[in-house]
Amino acid sequence: MPMKKLVEKSGKYNTATFIIMGVGLILFLLTPLLLWLFDLDSDIIGLLIFLIGLIMWIVGFIVRKIRNKKGRQKND
Repeated sequence: MPMKKLVEKSGKYNTATFIIMGVGLILFLLTPLLLWLFDLDSDIIGLLIFLIGLIMWIVGFIVRKIRNKKGRQKND
């Protein structure tokens, strides 16, 4: 149920970008543990996944603002 409320509140695209950023952040923060246990260096991968999610969110934010401006201009 909490996920359904989050999707209704912020939309599917924003929810997906936040999940992508969360996975990247977790992967980045778990780098010392993964490096120690499995000799897997995941800092660059985690940072890239986080940055991809952040860029997707920023692009979506800009597109939403442009659409809202065009919608307001049609109504005026």
